Amino acid sequence: MSFGAPFLARCLRVASAATLSVLLAIPPVAAQTTTFSPQSTTTPVPAGPAIQQIVVKGTQRIEPATVLSYLALRQGEPYDEQVIDRSLKTLFATGLFADVKFNWDGTTLTVNVVENPILNQVQFEGNSKVSEKDLTKEVQLKPRQVFTRAKVQSDVQRIIELYRRNGKFAATVDPQIIQRPQNRVDLIFSINEGPTTGVARITFLGNKVFDDDTLRAQLATETTEWWKFLATNDNYDPDRLAYDREQLRRFYLKRGYADFRVVSAVAELTPDRQSFYITFTVDEGVQYRFSKVAIDSKIKELNPSALRAVVPIVEGSIYDAELIDKSIDALTNAAGGKGYAFAQVHPRVKRDRTTRTIETIFNIDQGPRVYVEKINITGNHRTLDSVVRREFRLVEGDAFNRVMMDRSKSRIRGLGFFKDVDIKPVQGTAPDRTILNVTLTEQSTGELSLGAGYSSTSSFVGQFSYTERNLFGRGQSVRASIAMSQISKEFQFSFTEPYFLDRPLSAGIDLYKVVTNFDQAQYRGDTTAAGFRIGFPTSEFGSVGLRYTYRIDDISPYAGAPYAVLLAAGTSQTSSLGYTYGYNTLDDPIRPNKGFVFSLSQDFAGFGGSLKYLRTETIGAVYHPIIWDDLVGKLVLRGGFITGYGGQDVRLNERFFKGGDTFRGFDVAGIGPRQLNSSGQNAIGGEAYAIGSFELRLPDFLPSDYGISASLFTDFGTLGHISGSTGLSTCFKGQTTPCVEDSLALRASAGLSIGWKSPFGPVQIDIGMPFIRQDYDKTQIIRFSAGTGL
Repeated sequence: MSFGAPFLARCLRVASAATLSVLLAIPPVAAQTTTFSPQSTTTPVPAGPAIQQIVVKGTQRIEPATVLSYLALRQGEPYDEQVIDRSLKTLFATGLFADVKFNWDGTTLTVNVVENPILNQVQFEGNSKVSEKDLTKEVQLKPRQVFTRAKVQSDVQRIIELYRRNGKFAATVDPQIIQRPQNRVDLIFSINEGPTTGVARITFLGNKVFDDDTLRAQLATETTEWWKFLATNDNYDPDRLAYDREQLRRFYLKRGYADFRVVSAVAELTPDRQSFYITFTVDEGVQYRFSKVAIDSKIKELNPSALRAVVPIVEGSIYDAELIDKSIDALTNAAGGKGYAFAQVHPRVKRDRTTRTIETIFNIDQGPRVYVEKINITGNHRTLDSVVRREFRLVEGDAFNRVMMDRSKSRIRGLGFFKDVDIKPVQGTAPDRTILNVTLTEQSTGELSLGAGYSSTSSFVGQFSYTERNLFGRGQSVRASIAMSQISKEFQFSFTEPYFLDRPLSAGIDLYKVVTNFDQAQYRGDTTAAGFRIGFPTSEFGSVGLRYTYRIDDISPYAGAPYAVLLAAGTSQTSSLGYTYGYNTLDDPIRPNKGFVFSLSQDFAGFGGSLKYLRTETIGAVYHPIIWDDLVGKLVLRGGFITGYGGQDVRLNERFFKGGDTFRGFDVAGIGPRQLNSSGQNAIGGEAYAIGSFELRLPDFLPSDYGISASLFTDFGTLGHISGSTGLSTCFKGQTTPCVEDSLALRASAGLSIGWKSPFGPVQIDIGMPFIRQDYDKTQIIRFSAGTGL
């Protein structure tokens, strides 16, 4: 007896945006093969005689015993059509079979099956907008899996949805199947991408306080224009539209409109089906202000009056939802800093629509004590686990502390090995346990850089260097560089081990040779040096570095060189010991928004060698947002002084020469004392300097994907003071005979700095215009550098 239903009941429904044409040729087998639907039913027949034998035919990869295990009846049981029907559906539900047929001859039940083929490979044709990597990640079917048509239909829809997210609403997908020997198939998704569906217009309804242009600036979605050929957000994407709704909500909440809501966001296809009209309907509501701000602490040791100072909310100011989130973080960090790492802050907001004010109360409770059960690190394919773990301020078994977790994240980012660092605490195996999942995205740590600059006096200069900051994934740093320009040739090699002897003790060596044709000072210098250094932390934010350097210098004056150069001519040896103390509280070592950094260094020369001097230099920098978070100000102050002892003057090549990247708008050695004579003006360096810089980092005016940043700057300061003999008098106005200009006069410049993270490496352009200068200073209007990563 034979029963079943045609396989046509299992045919795929054709998607509205895709055509499914499947050419499947299955080689004949000995068993009878008729297609059945898993939903097929049999004509009810009364229970018959006992089944004496069950035979399975048609299997190739699957064992007959596996087929028998899915049947709802066994040998010796009476034949029952309802049980057979249930067994039929069970076999189809496994997804292993393309066809199933039962034959009953009164004594023997024969099960004829046709196995689903195995997928040999999945290919994509016609795709250009979406990469094969992204398509492979999107589809569920993979090689060596069991092929089913239902999975093909599902993957067709997934591909179409992926193209819609990329603005290709006219894309169609035609899956094709090629039969291979041994019941294997190749699956090819033939894709017709069609034109990109753009955004013709974005309009707003219901907005009265802010105009359409202001609101459009808050959206990620942009209108399609011919000049936006680099834009990636000028196509219609439903997911991005949901994000835009949230962006509008945040924009209004930040400006006091606590009742704001987006009533609807509608996208309509244009008549030519090439673009969309997007319309946002909004309800702005009224503007609120902060009224009373109170702190209710259940922890007696936390004084609400003292904590109020860290809350950035000013009573009477316009309501800003972001300030509540910042207040929670500030209070949590303040409590953690006082030893209450488990304090929980819960805001309670009371809205008064009559007075249009919002009262905010922060409740602080002592949360349950939680311990770190485990730290999982993923994404560090090259960097060793130990390199990451040694930067953690928490270890497994410690009491969880969010402040220490954030500090650990900042330290890991500070390594410079990872593009993204994410630490998420998740529930552990017990209520008082937490697991820290660390997800890392590695970035290039090797850099092959090419540098170039333009000077009004030196034309172009170039540099070639190779740096590896994470050698063999151990966190070690090595640098080799060759710099060539019209004035110098520099060869340098350095190596640093950040954890010497598996202790928080850095150690390194430095070798370098510099040959300088210092036309500004009329001499040729040749320096060869070697040194070693060690460093160690003194606190969470402080560190000390010690170093020893031995250097050999040879100065060869040009014809007609200044008297100061003649005094320094010859060979000298310098043996010096030095130290540097540093203190760093920056919130982010890569792109800081807030914090302070300070360093003080001194070098004592005279432990052997022929030179004796004391050099002192210091630098301090402060970062802080101005008006809003994206506008960050940076103030940097630098100073230095060098003096000889033991009856020695400071040699020419030990003095300070400033300009170029140390004082933008001026050439290398462009400021400071100079000797004026008939051959020109020659820089002779100064023994003291004080230089400041204020820089305003502007908000990104282009999408972050472009990697373009800009800042305004002004540099100001002075360089001068020569205590030793120069053999010449100080210049006076109008003097034409040889003399020395040594004035601690103020210099200042201002300009624009543009950075670009280009595909071939970072590019930096500084445009500086001096507006306070001396007549004998040398300027450099444009400075350019570029590099490429490995």
